[in-house]
Amino acid sequence: MTAPKFEKQNHHYVPQFWQRGFRATNGHLFARIGNKVKIVSTKSTMQVDWLYTIFDNQWRPSDALEDAFSAIEGHDAQLLQRLHTPGYITTSDDEAQLCALLGLQASRHPDVLQRGHNLSREFGKLLASVHDVSLEEFLALVGSYGIDPSDGHDLYISLKSRTKAQLAEELAAMLQLSPQSGQLPLQDAIRAAPKIEATIAGMQLRLLDAVPPLAFVLGDTPIPQSNLILGFSVPLSKSLAVIATSAGPGKSPMTRRVATRQEVGGINRIQFENALETVIGPSADLLKSL
Repeated sequence: MTAPKFEKQNHHYVPQFWQRGFRATNGHLFARIGNKVKIVSTKSTMQVDWLYTIFDNQWRPSDALEDAFSAIEGHDAQLLQRLHTPGYITTSDDEAQLCALLGLQASRHPDVLQRGHNLSREFGKLLASVHDVSLEEFLALVGSYGIDPSDGHDLYISLKSRTKAQLAEELAAMLQLSPQSGQLPLQDAIRAAPKIEATIAGMQLRLLDAVPPLAFVLGDTPIPQSNLILGFSVPLSKSLAVIATSAGPGKSPMTRRVATRQEVGGINRIQFENALETVIGPSADLLKSL
């Protein structure tokens, strides 16, 4: 059997095409890491080696997921190019693609992948304790994981048909799985991307243009990792950002206007505060001012 393709090591959790939009006019990209600011290359920023490497049942590594991301990113780069074209009028397809871009970005971050893996293990522990709770208690517990009462009831009956010893043995086997295991891969959290996309699609989107000398920056955690429905902002380049707010009953197509100085400053401050360690932008002075 032919081994799967495995050639890519340098995996970016914020795509390089997105980062390049924050370069200065001379092509330089500045990064603030801690209190230090320096010129960097997108090849070495916002990346983790082998983050999206997946393994088959024979423990053979594969580039399949990273290759799939590369194909998606090619289309998303074209979207951002259109949005930056002077006079371009956005379409409903553009808005839908932007929602998909943001949904994927929200689910592919290393912190989110690890959190999803941990939640899977916590859920396994909950299932293994089914003999210690009533049906009502079980439905409430699994409901917090998004399981509806009907499915929860069927799950309860199925699990109760197994002994405590059987469930304990299955739990022990699950807890021993490597994060790279095909049975419980770290990358499983990416399956949430369509649901996040749908949530964002139900919000009111507005594009904001930063007119020079104003400019946006981008942190290594571009999208908040919880409570997106409450509203959020994301810079798409040094000159463009998107704001998502609750739409209510009167959702309208995505709009666009010039950002105020206060809006640019507020969005940049959020990027700086949410960043794990790195913020990029077109100016060393701008990054130092955060």
